[in-house]
Amino acid sequence: MKKYCLMMLLFMSAIAQAKNVNSESISVEKEISIKNNSLIIAGTLLIPDELNSDSLVILLTGSGPQDRNETLDGFSVFKEISVNLQLGGVASFRFDDRGVGSSTGNFNASTLDDHVSDVKKIIEFFKHHNDYNFKKFILLGHSQGGIVAAKTAVNNNDIQKIVLMGAPSVPLVDIVLYQIRQEYMAKEVAVSAVEALVSAHNELMWSISMNKKVALKTKKFNEATKQILKLTNKNITSEALNKQVNDSYKEYEIIYSLPSLTSFLYHDSATDYEKLDIPVLAFFGGKDYQVSIEQNKDIMEKALLKSETNFHFVTFDNANHYFQKAETGLRNEYIKLDKAFVNGFMKELISWITLKQHF
Repeated sequence: MKKYCLMMLLFMSAIAQAKNVNSESISVEKEISIKNNSLIIAGTLLIPDELNSDSLVILLTGSGPQDRNETLDGFSVFKEISVNLQLGGVASFRFDDRGVGSSTGNFNASTLDDHVSDVKKIIEFFKHHNDYNFKKFILLGHSQGGIVAAKTAVNNNDIQKIVLMGAPSVPLVDIVLYQIRQEYMAKEVAVSAVEALVSAHNELMWSISMNKKVALKTKKFNEATKQILKLTNKNITSEALNKQVNDSYKEYEIIYSLPSLTSFLYHDSATDYEKLDIPVLAFFGGKDYQVSIEQNKDIMEKALLKSETNFHFVTFDNANHYFQKAETGLRNEYIKLDKAFVNGFMKELISWITLKQHF
């Protein structure tokens, strides 16, 4: 399950670069609890002493159950963004996913529509709360959170802008298949075996989501998995091989059945991008191999051209999926990287957010 956690469950001042910050930097921080029917959405509101924008930025986490800080290998991505936004005069709200931290509910059972519902409740809360004066909202979605941001923003007059941070432009099923293909191609496994495995995953996802021909697709999945394991571990014993094949199927049977994944699998976010009528900022990492430039950028651009809205793309050559400076961009190096964004990331973000008019 850990292998594809990123893809399934597979992201200062206005003139300074991003820097590491801690809780001592925070001047006004409030814990907020918001009701959505019987559930509680818990998060942190961070307000600067002096506002350079009258909008509230709402941060939407990527795939998998995430806390409000979206912490990965010691890098608290959303806390870094929030504190740097505060230093740039911008208020933000970051929150725990359902069933994580202080939020209630069941993340694995939550769907794309549930995520959208939570964001709308957050907007409604701040829009009508007497203690706050936020009338416009900016959604910042990292990775899968970008899918939620775009879907929420369609025909929503309360949302002023959206930021897409390493966000997909193709259905999540295509992201999953791309990552599987890239993993084994990097190991120089025979193309025929890789493509057999990719097809097996594709068919298994479809059969489980549709509840059709599961037994037949399971057999094909097991055969393709066995072939890949033989090629990548030539000394594996028959007993170990059969166990790994069985374990792999059990793992993916669970993953591909989760509403938290299946509700995203076949949603085409490009259709939402085409309907946007608000400014869009999109960040891409040159070393992002979770949501790659080659698979997503052109499609997003075509969709936004159709929408005729204002958009701005920024690519950071050496950035990984979390917009850290990377050597390879691969998951296994994350823990060794500096817990900071690439140079210029926060400057670009704050400059765009605080810009009063987009042309």
